[in-house]
Amino acid sequence: MDLSEQEVMALLHSATRGNDPSLAAAFTHFGSVSALLAGSAQAWAAFESDTGASSVIYKAVLQRICSGRLRPEERQVVDLLRDLDVQVLIPSDAAYPTLLRQIPDPPPVLYRRGIWQDLNTPQIAMVGARKASPQAQKLAQTYARELAANGLVVTSGMAIGIDAFAHIGALESGHTIAVLGTGIDQVYPKRHHRLAQQILERGCLLSDHPIGTGPTPYTFPKRNRIVSGLSRIVIVVEAARNSGSLITARHALDQNKELMVFPWSVLHHQGLGCLDLVVDGAGVIRDLQDVWLALAKTDLRLELQSMPEDQTVLTAVLSPDCKRLLRLMGDTPVSSVDLSARVKKPVTWVQEHLLELELANCITVSGFGYVRL
Repeated sequence: MDLSEQEVMALLHSATRGNDPSLAAAFTHFGSVSALLAGSAQAWAAFESDTGASSVIYKAVLQRICSGRLRPEERQVVDLLRDLDVQVLIPSDAAYPTLLRQIPDPPPVLYRRGIWQDLNTPQIAMVGARKASPQAQKLAQTYARELAANGLVVTSGMAIGIDAFAHIGALESGHTIAVLGTGIDQVYPKRHHRLAQQILERGCLLSDHPIGTGPTPYTFPKRNRIVSGLSRIVIVVEAARNSGSLITARHALDQNKELMVFPWSVLHHQGLGCLDLVVDGAGVIRDLQDVWLALAKTDLRLELQSMPEDQTVLTAVLSPDCKRLLRLMGDTPVSSVDLSARVKKPVTWVQEHLLELELANCITVSGFGYVRL
C-alpha cells in the first residue's frame, strides 16, 4: 500500500493516540516525513537524547510502513481516510492554516472533511453555553448569519447550544467550520448528524484527534485552542462562571486574539462569565458595528493594502455602510460634511464610519478632507 506523507503522519498520530507534543517534537527534529522514514538508529538516539521522548513506537510503525506490512487496524485508518475523502494536513503543507501555525502548540496533524478548503479565509469564532437562553440562541444565529453574509467564515465546536445556533445561522447565508472534539469520522452529539452533513455541504469539519477517537472530557477542551487559533476574533455569546466556553476565551487571550462578549445583566447568571471577561479586558458587543470595528483593528488591514477591493477579505472587514462611503471617495479630498449631505446621514454617523475606514487603512486625511488609499 503506497502512502502519502500525510497518511504516514496520520498513522503515527494514531499509534501515539494523539500525543501531539511527542509527534510535533519528532517532526521538528527530523524536519520532514521523508527524513522520519529514513531515520537511522543514530538519528533516533539523538532524538531521544534531545527531547527525552521514546522512539519505540515511531520506529515500529515506520518499519511496518517501509516493509509494506501494516497491521489491520493501520490499514483501516488509511481506508477510512480515503473512503471519507479526508484531507490530512501537516505543518509543512501550504494548505495548513497560517494562523494555526502561530499558536504556541499547533497540531502536528489536522484532519479536514467537506467542501470548504480555504482555511485561511478570515474566521470569527462564536462559542458559549450549551444550556443557552432563548435570547442567546437568537443572538448567536442572527450575528452568525450577518457575519457569514459579509464573507466571513463562522467557526465553532458543533456542541449543543450556542455552537449549534452559530453554525445554523452561518449556513443560512454563507460558510461555517466545525472543530470536533472527536475523530473526523465521528459525530458528537449524535443528534447533530444532520447538522454535520449540512456543514460538509457548505463548509467543513476539522479535527486534531486521530481517526476513531471518541468523545472524552479531555478531547473537547483540547480542541478549543483550535477554534480560537483559527479565528481573528473570538466571540463568547453567553457563559456562566463555570462554562466550558471560558476555556476557549482563555486560549484566545493566550494567543493574543481579539476577545469580545455580549454584556448581560448582572441578574442573568448564565451571562456572568461574560461580565467577568469584560473586567479582564474583553471587548463589548452592543451591535454588529462593534464587531466590524474590532475586525478592522486586526492585522487584516495589512491584507487590505495588497488586495483589490472586490476581494473577500475587503468584503469581510467592512460593513455595508462603510463600503457605501468608500465608493463615494477618490483622490480628491472630501469632507465629512460633504459626505453627510451625499448619504443623507448625520455628520456624527459619517465620522464614526470614517474612523472605521481609517483604522482599516482604506482612507487617510488629506488637507481638509479624506482621500481613498
